[in-house]
Amino acid sequence: MSEISPSHSLPTGDPGAGFAGHIGRTLADSKPHWPEPRRAAKGSPNVVVVLLDDLGYGDFGCFGGEIDTPNIDRLAGGGLRFTNYTTVPMCTPARAALLTGKNPHSVGCGWLTHNMPGYPGYRGGEISKDAPTIPELLRTQGWSTMAVGKWHNTYDRNLHAAGDRSSWPLQRGFDRFYGFLAAETSYFHPDRMVEGNQLAMVDSYPEGYFATDDHTNRAIGWLAEHRGSAPDKPFFLYLAYQAPHTPLHAKPADLEKYRGRFDAGWDVIRRQRFERQRKMGLIEPNAELPPRNPGVPAWEELTAEQRALFARYMEVYAALVDNVDQNVGKVLRFLEASGQLDNTLILVTSDNGANSIGGPTGVANLQDRRQGFGEDAQVVRELLAHDRVGSEETYAAYPSGWTQVSNTPYRYYKRTPMAGGIRVPFIAHWPDHVADAGALRHQWIHVTDVLPTLLELTDTDYPAAFNGLRTRHMDGASFARTLTDADAAQRRDRQYYELQGNRGYISGGWKIVSLQAPTQAADLDNWMLFDLTNDPTEIHDLAATEPDVLRRLIEEFEAEASANYVYPLDTRDDRRAVTLPPHELADASTPRDFHRFGQTIPGVVVSPLIADRSFTLRARFHYAPGDEGVIFAMGDRFAGMVAIVSDGALHFTYQLWYRPIELAPIALTPGQQDFVLHYHALGQRKGTGDVHLNGVAVREAVDLSPTLVRLPSGGMDVGINRRQPVSERYAERGTFRYSGQIETVRIEPGTQPADTPMLIDEAAVQARMRAAHAG
Repeated sequence: MSEISPSHSLPTGDPGAGFAGHIGRTLADSKPHWPEPRRAAKGSPNVVVVLLDDLGYGDFGCFGGEIDTPNIDRLAGGGLRFTNYTTVPMCTPARAALLTGKNPHSVGCGWLTHNMPGYPGYRGGEISKDAPTIPELLRTQGWSTMAVGKWHNTYDRNLHAAGDRSSWPLQRGFDRFYGFLAAETSYFHPDRMVEGNQLAMVDSYPEGYFATDDHTNRAIGWLAEHRGSAPDKPFFLYLAYQAPHTPLHAKPADLEKYRGRFDAGWDVIRRQRFERQRKMGLIEPNAELPPRNPGVPAWEELTAEQRALFARYMEVYAALVDNVDQNVGKVLRFLEASGQLDNTLILVTSDNGANSIGGPTGVANLQDRRQGFGEDAQVVRELLAHDRVGSEETYAAYPSGWTQVSNTPYRYYKRTPMAGGIRVPFIAHWPDHVADAGALRHQWIHVTDVLPTLLELTDTDYPAAFNGLRTRHMDGASFARTLTDADAAQRRDRQYYELQGNRGYISGGWKIVSLQAPTQAADLDNWMLFDLTNDPTEIHDLAATEPDVLRRLIEEFEAEASANYVYPLDTRDDRRAVTLPPHELADASTPRDFHRFGQTIPGVVVSPLIADRSFTLRARFHYAPGDEGVIFAMGDRFAGMVAIVSDGALHFTYQLWYRPIELAPIALTPGQQDFVLHYHALGQRKGTGDVHLNGVAVREAVDLSPTLVRLPSGGMDVGINRRQPVSERYAERGTFRYSGQIETVRIEPGTQPADTPMLIDEAAVQARMRAAHAG
């Protein structure tokens, strides 16, 4: 472990330091010395952390759900279920807390990786370098470290090929990584997969590909290699599945299994889950089932058409969870067959509660909503009629009525510190050490307690310094004793929570919560108070009747908030994901040249160049009779644009899911071609395009509305359309490589309209907010 002494002297890397042999002039008069390598103690456990994404407290069968999860249920039956585990209500902060044992704001991870507002608690989701992670600590003690799946702790602007890799997985302690670095991606056509420190060169995925299966197969392959190479060396596997995070995608066979399973509706199924949870001892005997959350209609009030669609959304979600369970089963079978299961500690949990991003009605294409578009009801009807909901053609999110079912018995959702956002399943399986298999543990534990627990179980000290930096104390506390002692004392009695201005604090059996309306000025005084002992499902607000308790908890919260860099509160919605700090603005207004060779240039680079702004796109290529293929492809089927050559003509499409704007073919003559699109952002999300070919205007003032604000995935490809087609026009041609020569594709960004809701200047956005507050 790279430590520094109190005198701040640096360790030496001199190979002669500590040499205990003798060096003569020849081997004959010399005595060798071999330093003893750092090895884990004999019998040290393997550790597997299975982290799901946006899964609710009541989704597993062993936590009262009706979704088939026999493999996870097996882990619960052979291990322990913790009924009072809390986490942080959003992906990036929760992962930072789990990996470091520290509160997320204190390590710069108070929000997602999409924004850099200029405050210590919000540093683009990248974990501060003075906070060693689980793999960094275990690797120094002799563990192999592997991560598969979703990372989401690297600032978006560092995800490209020339980005700073200091917060990529391999630089934060993992020997091996395979997965994606961003927030989400298609399960059928993942965008920008990473292997190790490099982008995986994937032009297209094979038929039947599904990301969760791929991640599992890679993990098992690595475990097999590890077993064959160093069978006595323990390993740490961070198996961070994206599922069941949006987009809700499912394999046809998994989806068919759940057809009709949820026709009874969310009110009935939620009640059934609640009753099972009560019988299983997962909730307190005095717990009440809360009324429906605000905005959630009664199932019986829905039309028949709505019920059919909404039930289908839940079927897709269930199939996605089921698929995760199948993959967990594959890992279990390998560990068992290789004789490693008994000495492997397996932890299964979710990063936060279930997600209400689908709103009251759900959505077949979440990317449309993110672009600011309304949903075309007729398109959705046709998708449902043709069994396409949950396929690669959709980017679905289920309705908030089902989110509340996922979070049974608790109120509200991800993004909030209400129990629905922070209470999730937690399972610990360790056959060599858990004597009362199948038992429950009711002690309160928190996500920051995972790291100190693993350190205790692996006999690893938390260092005073790491990588030349002084560390700060851990915020978590070990719950290791609870694994072997059902009556072990609870070591936690207080914890703060904050996400997007929503605040919470638990202390001494009481809880305060302040919820904020997105995009509105923060209300600093709208606290609710709950007595968790007598009201575990947080129904009865006692703020008016217990002012002394309320005041005490607010004071304690303020102290924690100050110590952990929680302030300033930011209630903005996801539109802040398009903003850039001052030092990056010039980069976003610099023309870019894109070339044919190399991998896709990601959306995080391309999106700011076209985000609700005017721009000029130029493509120079050579055409000869018979040439065909993609000149450039930007984005994906949900939002983007593409130019292809086919049948002697250039075809341009401005892609908006099932509302493509396709220009009439432009005939080509052999020779050099100069294609130019002048895009004019007019304000109010309207835009027009002028198209020129070889200096001649061929299409003028074409309505290309609405403007695009971000590319969901895909980025910019030249001469090929990787992974999934932007336009259905050539989908059957696959990647459709251009057969001729392409010199370059260039984007020259212009101005944004004065009324843009997608202002990319973060400093200007904050200045507007201050002015509005002062007014």
